[in-house]
Amino acid sequence: MTDCQHCRKPMKPAADNLLCQTCRETYWQLIHQLGHIQLPTLRSIMLRQAHIGPTGHTPNKGNAPLPIDVHAQDLIAESEAWLAEQAGKIRAAYAGYDWRKAWYAIISNKHTIVTMSTAADDYASLQHIIRRNETALTPEDELIIIGTCPNCHTLLTGTPEAESVTCQGCHREWAAPAIKAARDERLWQMQITGTPSDAAKELKRYGLTVSRNLISQWLKRGKLSHATPTEHKRQYTFNLGELAALLDCHR
Repeated sequence: MTDCQHCRKPMKPAADNLLCQTCRETYWQLIHQLGHIQLPTLRSIMLRQAHIGPTGHTPNKGNAPLPIDVHAQDLIAESEAWLAEQAGKIRAAYAGYDWRKAWYAIISNKHTIVTMSTAADDYASLQHIIRRNETALTPEDELIIIGTCPNCHTLLTGTPEAESVTCQGCHREWAAPAIKAARDERLWQMQITGTPSDAAKELKRYGLTVSRNLISQWLKRGKLSHATPTEHKRQYTFNLGELAALLDCHR
């Protein structure tokens, strides 16, 4: 037995495979997603032909809007560079192709791509690109607070299922589970005053889904020892760490 060079799980020896069957399939799905969905969508956003999230009228302050979305442009450049690099590994001339022709060259040479000696590193690089694009293409109200960057203390947001998160401040990448664990510890130092519904909405910002009815039940059963009533009816001062801990036990 030998280990997959990406996930490190044992796999049957194969002379031309450095990735296990699962990793090869996932790698191929991400390549398809990059060229079929993400890049076309990002290009539409870059040219302001599409948008992410709700629209609203912004008063004219006298400054003309940017003709392109610069953040989308940066993501596109990174995505296209990855495609050009992989296409160039198939045949040197392919490196000069535009992104769509490079993508077609790649998907026409599946066996070559997934069995390259650099496949594990290429796959890891693509995962990073896909995650950044996915975050940019996710409506803001669907992103959750992952935690705080250990390096520059910038607030980190991402999709609920994100395995890693890139800081917009210092551009360092962090493992999401470790950042979430540190976040959950800090929740014990955070409070919110309001109704059970307000508390449920606040927890949702951190990717923690709990119903207001469940919080109300915890109150009635005396499970929230840190929750103190206020002078306003049905309003309490909740400790977010206590709510998160109870939710974890409830699952």
